[in-house]
Amino acid sequence: MSTESIDIIRVIAITAFAGGTSFVGAIITKKKRFSEQQILTLTAFGAGILMAAAIFEMIIEAETETGITLTLLSFMGGAMIFTIADIIAEKGGGAGILLGIGVDTIPESLAMGASIAAAGPAVTLAVLLGIQNLPEGIASYREMMTGKTACSKNPRKALTAISVVSIIPVFLGLIGLFYMQGMEEAISIILALSAGGIFYMLYYDMIPKAHKERKWLPTFGAVLGFIIGFAIVRTIGG
Repeated sequence: MSTESIDIIRVIAITAFAGGTSFVGAIITKKKRFSEQQILTLTAFGAGILMAAAIFEMIIEAETETGITLTLLSFMGGAMIFTIADIIAEKGGGAGILLGIGVDTIPESLAMGASIAAAGPAVTLAVLLGIQNLPEGIASYREMMTGKTACSKNPRKALTAISVVSIIPVFLGLIGLFYMQGMEEAISIILALSAGGIFYMLYYDMIPKAHKERKWLPTFGAVLGFIIGFAIVRTIGG
């Protein structure tokens, strides 16, 4: 088997894991009823994972390649892009929820595909996103079933929509593999953009939502998520 074929398989595998756990989370929620506190704790856990990923696997990697000025400008740009996406999401009903599930994986998926030759960073991102997308899928499916969305509280429609969004990272990863190989500076900018978007999402949506009842358990969920995220970066990313 050629090196190119192996890289294609690797990209498909890691991006399928990174995106597919959203669908797994939705399936779990369909079969098991979670309490409000459990949902909040899972949301906080995902926030902790994302914070570790943004700091240790995105910002630091980007700054090493592009320098602090371009990294910070890209970080701010990412926050602005996600602000616009969030405005669209708030007006979009069910489409808005799907945007929230998928938009944070777009830049990371491109970066995973482009950096597959350096297995550590690509695999680390995939593992972090895969873990985070599991509770995000759980919370998103519940929201689609209880809120006013385009899915009209229809489980089949909700699962179909989430499954479609879960597949997108695979295609983006392949685009990164075929068209962004060796573009280290562009990859670093993408990572910084993503980190800025993640921080916007964390402090605008995930953290306030997780702590709206000011319970101690979600706080420790976030702490645990950050610890696990940091350990994964140091262990896999080297």
